[in-house]
Amino acid sequence: MSAIITLDQLKETTPSVFATTPSNKVSSRYSFVPTFELLEKFMDEGWVISSANQMGGGLHGRHQVRLRNGDLPKVGDTLVEAIINNSHNGTSLFSVSAGLHRLVCSNGLTVPTSISEAFKLRHTSIEGSEVRKFTEEFAERLPMIEASVDKMMNKSVSEVEKVSFVKGAAGIRWKAGVMPKGLSLEQVLEPLRDGDKGKDMWSLFNVVQEKFVRGGLSYQSSKRTTSMRELKSINSLQKVNTELWELADSYC
Repeated sequence: MSAIITLDQLKETTPSVFATTPSNKVSSRYSFVPTFELLEKFMDEGWVISSANQMGGGLHGRHQVRLRNGDLPKVGDTLVEAIINNSHNGTSLFSVSAGLHRLVCSNGLTVPTSISEAFKLRHTSIEGSEVRKFTEEFAERLPMIEASVDKMMNKSVSEVEKVSFVKGAAGIRWKAGVMPKGLSLEQVLEPLRDGDKGKDMWSLFNVVQEKFVRGGLSYQSSKRTTSMRELKSINSLQKVNTELWELADSYC
């Protein structure tokens, strides 16, 4: 299983991963967690980088790295990922949590901590043994993630529930709490592929999540055609992904 993203590519897109010191704007009490040191330990244990991004430029901003391990089983039609979140300027706490990457649409999902608690590693002198322990614990917690996915797959949704879910999802996606005028329920609910035409909550969740994250839907707004923007901010992606999952789970 070869790396999807190389370290050279990572340096171009996410330079803050490689910071060796924190920002000079943080206090002396700030606990510096070197992302690259942890990343190296993960790679030594068979994990590979699947995607990465950061907020803004520079060496200290918030960043996120997603990794996969070929020894871990799939959950349904998705690959399990480890998500490292960190910053070196105090804007984000260090964490390692679980995520899913859906193969059919190349969409990254974030598993809420209510389903799978975030993993904690020591902030300094991270050892390979800790990453091995993390990988073992990660594998042990997969049944919890799988159980949540299975619940959604086994939950049939009515037309009324579809409308209710989209309205609730709109409250998560837009600050105004509702979809923009001109964007219709039909556009949001129309599956992009045959595999998403099921009448279960997992299919509905993935249809809405993909459109709300990747954007691209065109609609008439204020006498002009507007295209829904793609979410790129780490904060926005984390919020929408997590809260949409929790919303879907609440119907099951």
